Amino acid sequence: MGFWSVIIKGDRRLWGIIAALIFSSLVIMASASSQIAFKSEHLYDPFASHFIFLTAGVIVMFVTSNIPYRFLRIMTYPIVFVSFILLALTPLIGTEINGAVRSINIFGFEFQPLELGKFSVVLLISDILSRYQNDERFGGKYFWIMTAAIITFCGLIAYQNLSTAIMLFLVAFALMLIGRVKFSQLLQLGGVLAVLLLMFFFLIKVFPDAVPDRMVTWGNRIEDFATEMTADKNDADRYRITDENRQIMNSKIAIANGISPSGPGNSEQRDYLPLAFSDFIFAVIVEEYGILGAVFTIALYLGILFIGGQIARNCDRAYPALLVTGLSILIVLQAMISMAVTVQLGPVTGQPLPLISRGGTSILVTSAYLGIILSISQYTRELRKPSIVIDINGTAADSTTVHATATDTIAE
Repeated sequence: MGFWSVIIKGDRRLWGIIAALIFSSLVIMASASSQIAFKSEHLYDPFASHFIFLTAGVIVMFVTSNIPYRFLRIMTYPIVFVSFILLALTPLIGTEINGAVRSINIFGFEFQPLELGKFSVVLLISDILSRYQNDERFGGKYFWIMTAAIITFCGLIAYQNLSTAIMLFLVAFALMLIGRVKFSQLLQLGGVLAVLLLMFFFLIKVFPDAVPDRMVTWGNRIEDFATEMTADKNDADRYRITDENRQIMNSKIAIANGISPSGPGNSEQRDYLPLAFSDFIFAVIVEEYGILGAVFTIALYLGILFIGGQIARNCDRAYPALLVTGLSILIVLQAMISMAVTVQLGPVTGQPLPLISRGGTSILVTSAYLGIILSISQYTRELRKPSIVIDINGTAADSTTVHATATDTIAE
């Protein structure tokens, strides 16, 4: 067994995708971070900081890829409890960043509890579905326990980031659908969401002074997006850049420039996009590398979803299959939302591109997700290994031979 075989464990295809994402991140970040590099006392500080977080992310992957999924199952409820407490405390003791209170300062490190909250919900839903799916009480008691947990965590996260809350709800809904929850129950869950959204829009329209400013901002973004989609394309005003639409308009310009790619490090809009290194990094990718860069990036994320699906299919137990499915969907859905916002297929949100955008918490948490997927892939690989045992006649045989021998003996 070679050195790399000992170090790199799990699905090699997934490791290849991870390596491609990290390399792409370093290349594009060297260009996209020019704005904050210019403001920094030391030119290479932003890139060096990003490199350090990516290195730490790789270490996190190695560590989590060696943690058995059974340990995560044991730790599910302590993790859920801790994430609930942190989410509840964030509005009270959190640090405001870009107009939103999302982070808590822990020993000098800015940590976003909503990332842990997303992980907690996937762990909890996977555990409940795998334990009680065949329980006759699942249709009532356990379904509503899951619903209460989803609404609670999504509500706490929505106060900090509405798009993340909606994304988490969709992931939970998909897990319940895959976990064979009755369609009538899923309709009830969808009905609960619809009622909550109607209440949200009612509050920000009728009582705007009685709700937090952040909620009003979300409502305005959704309304602006709806207005943009229905506006007259011949209206010159819709193409005028203002303080309100500066992000999306400069993103559009970058995408348009991608018809004739400028090449590595030659983006023009990186100096105008406020979050070129984070939420709108996909626009810089398209401007510098064109349609090929866009397709390559999308293919990497779809590759994670495809491999995750294969790993889940090879599991012999429901829990690891649901867990790897939920984490794969969570990573890929976030990537798709981030890219969709960049090309204005959705209202502006705060979703970074996983493992590519700048952001310490996002990189570390995404790395943990990928490490867990790699850990479960090791588990499925062990399942596929032929087991050599001794049949009743004393002859060595693999598991399929033993099954045949036992059947023949019974038949005799």
